[in-house]
Amino acid sequence: MKKLLYILLLWGCSFLHACDDVTVGYLDSAHAGYAINTLEIVRFSNLTQEIEGLQTTLEALHAHEELSGLMGELETSNAKLKELDAKGEEMQAQIDALMEKIDIESGALNPDEDKIAELYAEAEELALLWEEEFLPQKYDLEDEVYALTDQIIEICAEMGEDDPFTIEEQIGQLQNQVEKNTPWTTSTIGQILGTEPMRYYLESVRSDQGEKAAEDFASHVQVVGGGRIYVDMKMDSPAGKYFISLRVENEGHSVVLPDVFTFIVKD
Repeated sequence: MKKLLYILLLWGCSFLHACDDVTVGYLDSAHAGYAINTLEIVRFSNLTQEIEGLQTTLEALHAHEELSGLMGELETSNAKLKELDAKGEEMQAQIDALMEKIDIESGALNPDEDKIAELYAEAEELALLWEEEFLPQKYDLEDEVYALTDQIIEICAEMGEDDPFTIEEQIGQLQNQVEKNTPWTTSTIGQILGTEPMRYYLESVRSDQGEKAAEDFASHVQVVGGGRIYVDMKMDSPAGKYFISLRVENEGHSVVLPDVFTFIVKD
């Protein structure tokens, strides 16, 4: 009997010891990564020059004879489409108002059936106008806008240039960054599975421009929730490639993701 008690006691102690060895939670980073793992950014001292260069390119595209004509047509088509959309919103508001009147009259103690029929007739007339006149015009104008846009993009591609829509967006983004001191930002990292909360840290930065450049760039980097990486807009590190390694931690686990994101700094 005593022997049995000793065996049970030893088994219980080993079980408790095994419980102490169990690691809390889990962390799986085998497939971790960013959907887009490279971002081109511009040195702060050259941001103004970059914006001016984009504006010069945009002006050249607008001065191009064929592109100028197409962009003029596109502007006219967009204006017509905007005007048509305003009319469509007005028609929709009129239909909604008629349906509201119908609901009110239908809910009255003594509904006026003639009035309800009249309101329905007005609403149906507007709905028919919407379907047979408004929508075909809208679809035709949209097709025209898409065709002109595609033609402009195709011509720019043949010239080896970005299209004016892309350039305008780039100028707007850069101007917004300068005005609001907005940092360069990545998306969140994906395919990391683990027990929450998970914390993300900058592990290291290396650069093809050497250790000093990497240290300077690292001083402008911040990693926040989800592995989103911020780089201070006023970063002025040497032009080159900067490879970011992150460390991810949760309770009882830590893993380093080497060279998981690359920033390409442009002059």
